[in-house]
This record gives sequence, structure tokens and C-alpha cells, in this order.
Amino acid sequence: MTTDPREFIKNFPLVAHHNIPETFADGISLTFFDGNTLRLELTAARIDELKPQSQPTGGRHLVCRLVLTAPCAVDLINHMRRITAQLEQAGLVKTEKAKAESAKAN
Repeated sequence: MTTDPREFIKNFPLVAHHNIPETFADGISLTFFDGNTLRLELTAARIDELKPQSQPTGGRHLVCRLVLTAPCAVDLINHMRRITAQLEQAGLVKTEKAKAESAKAN
């Protein structure tokens, strides 16, 4: 029997709250780990109305500040590693390790 409370929590049923809005982000402006929490600031680029014969203008807008406990950050990292492996297997991304191995083979 484990005494780690996170193990008990993983078995709790998930209660969906449908009133929580979805947040779109296309960038990360800040990542910071202070030893206890991982802080992420997510951004979205918004383009101003396009004008003929001029460069597009706009701004990066902060859309979410997310703070995770260290164990939750580790869980996120593990999930992202699995997603990265799936994307790599599908040929959609190449990790630095795969790029280095490919360069050695050539």
C-alpha cells in the first residue's frame, strides 16, 4: 500500500466542468521553475487588419498563466515525451537525437 497521496488522487474520478473556457495559444513567452512550481505564460499572436502594400502588424497577447506543482510538471513532461515519440514515429517531427543519428549515418 502506497503512502504517496498522488497515487490515491490518480484513482479519483474526473469531474468535468463544462463551463471552463478553452484557451488557444500559439506561443510560450515564459517558462520558469523555482524548485517547487513550474510557471508558464502562454501567448497568442493577433494580427491587425491588413492594409494594402504594408507589413502586417499586430501583437503577442498573454492568454494564460499556468502554474504547476513539481510533480505535475514531471507528469506533463512525461506526457509530452509520449506525444513526441508518437509524432516522431509518424514522421512529423525529428528530435535532436534523431537528427544527430541521421547526420552520423550520412
